[in-house]
Amino acid sequence: MPKKKALAKIQQLVNSGRFKDSLALFQSFILQLIVQGIYFIILARTFAPEKYGAYVGIVAIVSVFIPFASWGSEQIIIQNVSRQRSAFREAWGTGILKTLVFGSIFISLILIGYSFFPIPGISLEIVFVVALANLIFLRLNDLVRDSFVGVGMLGYTAKIMFLLSLNRFVGVLVLIALFDHPSLLAWTNIYCFATFCSAVISTYLLVKQIDYPQFIFSKIKKDLKLGFSFAVGISAQTIYNDIDKSMLAKLSTLESAGIYGAAYHILSVSFTPILSLAMASFRNFFQQGVSGIKGSFALCKKLLPMSLGYSLIAVVGLAIFAPFVPLILGSEYADSATALLWLSPTIFFRTMYIFAADTLTGANLQKVRSGSQVLVAIVNAFLNFLLIPRYSWRGSIWATLIAECLLMVILWSAVYFYSRKSA
Repeated sequence: MPKKKALAKIQQLVNSGRFKDSLALFQSFILQLIVQGIYFIILARTFAPEKYGAYVGIVAIVSVFIPFASWGSEQIIIQNVSRQRSAFREAWGTGILKTLVFGSIFISLILIGYSFFPIPGISLEIVFVVALANLIFLRLNDLVRDSFVGVGMLGYTAKIMFLLSLNRFVGVLVLIALFDHPSLLAWTNIYCFATFCSAVISTYLLVKQIDYPQFIFSKIKKDLKLGFSFAVGISAQTIYNDIDKSMLAKLSTLESAGIYGAAYHILSVSFTPILSLAMASFRNFFQQGVSGIKGSFALCKKLLPMSLGYSLIAVVGLAIFAPFVPLILGSEYADSATALLWLSPTIFFRTMYIFAADTLTGANLQKVRSGSQVLVAIVNAFLNFLLIPRYSWRGSIWATLIAECLLMVILWSAVYFYSRKSA
C-alpha cells in the first residue's frame, strides 16, 4: 500500500499543471545553460580577468536600478492578471509607459552619478549603452515574459527567456568574428542591439498570442506605492547579489572582480532549476494568497522538500566540479575554483528563502519581504566595505554567506509570525 500511495502521488505530481509549467521552464533553462555557458566561456577567454571584471562591475552597477526602471510593473502584471484576466491590456500598456518614463530617468541619473565616480577603464559611453540595454530594452522584454506568466502561458515565458540568451550568444559570435582584439565598447554595443531585438520579437509574440496593450497615460500614477514596494525588494535583492562585484572593482582590483564574477556566474547557473520552479509557481502564490498567508504557506510547504533535495545535490556537485574551472576558463581563473567551492552553500540558503519570500508576497505582505531584503542589502554592503580592502574576493564571499543566511532566518521568522497571527 505505501508503494501504491507513493506512486499515486508521483503520478499526480507529474500530471499537474505546475509540474508541466516547471518542466517547460526547466527545459528552457537547460538550453539557456548550454548557450550561456558557451558565450560566458567565450567572453571570459576573449577578455582577460581585468577587462571581464570591468564589464562585470558596470553591469552590476546598472543592475541595481533595473527594478526601478519599470517600477515593479512585472510583478503587478502577474498579481493583477493572475487574479483577473481582463486586466491584461491595461496592465501591460501601463507597464510599457512606466518603463519608458522611469527607465529614461534612471539612465540619466546613472550617467550623472558615474561622471563623478567613474571606474577605471570604463568609459561613460559604455555605461550608457549597458544602461540603455538593461533599463529599457531588457525591461520591455521582461514585461512580455511576465505577462505570459500572469495569463498562465508559461511555455511562451520559456521561449522568451531562451530567446534573450540566444540573441546574446549570437552577439558574442559576431564579436569574435568581426574583431581580432575586441573592446568592451564593441561588445556592449552588440549586447545592447541583441537585447533590443529580443524585446521586439517578444512583443510581437505577445500581441499575436493574446492582445495589444492599452495605453492610458493617467494610469501611470496607479499602483505607484505597490510598484515601489516590488521595485525596492528586487533592487535590494540585486544589491546583495551584485554590489560585491562593483565594490571589488572599486575597492580591490578588476582582476579580483573577474575571478569572483566567474565563480558567481557558475553558481547562478546551478540555481536555475529552483528558479524555474519558483517562476512556474509565482502566479499560484498570488491565487492562493487571496485567502491570506495560510493559503500561500500551504503551497510553500508542497514545493520546499523537493527543492531542498536538489539544493543539497547541487552543493555537492559544485564541490566536484570546482577543480575543472581553470581547465575550462583558463589558468587565469584558478582562484575561481576556490571561490566557487566557498560560495556553494548559498544555493541551500537561497532555496530556503525564495519560497518563504513568495509566501509573503502572495499573501499581500510584500512590504515585509521588501523591508527584509533592504536590511540584508545594507548589511551585505557594509560587510563588503569592511572585508574587501583586507581580503579581496574572499571578503566578498564571507559577506555573501552571512547575508544569505541572515535573509533566510528573517524571512522564515516573518512567515512563522504571520502564520501564527492569522491562526
